[in-house]
Amino acid sequence: MKARNVMRTKNLLFGLMCLLALPTFVACDDDDDFTYYTDMATVESLDGRWVLQSDNCGQLIPANPGILNMYDADKENQRIIAAFNFIDEDNRSNNGIELYEIYRVLTKDLYQMPANDEEKADSIGNDPVYVRRITTSEKHINFYFSVMGDHTDLKHFINLITVGDDVQPDADGTLAVEFRHNNEGIHPRVTQWGWAAFPLESIPGYTEGKTKRLSIKVNEGNNTQTIITYDLSSGESESNQPEHNAREYTISDFSNTKTK
Repeated sequence: MKARNVMRTKNLLFGLMCLLALPTFVACDDDDDFTYYTDMATVESLDGRWVLQSDNCGQLIPANPGILNMYDADKENQRIIAAFNFIDEDNRSNNGIELYEIYRVLTKDLYQMPANDEEKADSIGNDPVYVRRITTSEKHINFYFSVMGDHTDLKHFINLITVGDDVQPDADGTLAVEFRHNNEGIHPRVTQWGWAAFPLESIPGYTEGKTKRLSIKVNEGNNTQTIITYDLSSGESESNQPEHNAREYTISDFSNTKTK
């Protein structure tokens, strides 16, 4: 019996996000409970020091920026998820924070894959991946995803691509892209979670104002492909967009997911 290829469509009309409250989580450190904040941010250089442009808290200035180097995240426009506390909780106007832990979000340009390039297509892969959420920050489009893996040191190859030469958005401003995964031979034993971020300026037609939305093809496995329609300009989300939850920003949940 020939397998049936099912195509599903999701309309996720959400774009630039501004949460009303910053997620707060509780963690255990030896005998004491402590509360800390987590948020996604972009690493930027300002006057010779590293600062974080947080998605929900604005500019944050780490008192211990050396932790960025420990995670190989001391790079301009690198995306991270940061766990931190304000140095002066009663007066946050100085933006000073102490970093406890960070997750280095895979940050790379959209790849424009040439037409009929079998070698490159094989390298990019098309293994199952499930997109859990998409967000847009000031400079990036961010994907929260899950894959099957086994906590190996091998890295899942994650990409946002266009297929073909000189790809452009259609007359309505919709650009066809694909969110791809190559599991690099990793045994699919457990569900793993991760984030990947792609600069908006790397999306064809975005800087010129031609690309308004993305039609994102995703191979979810079991002969199922999903098309996600994502509006880059809308600040609203439809009811089928799940609410934010702690798991999306809990670093321990995806710190073992290696990506490239």
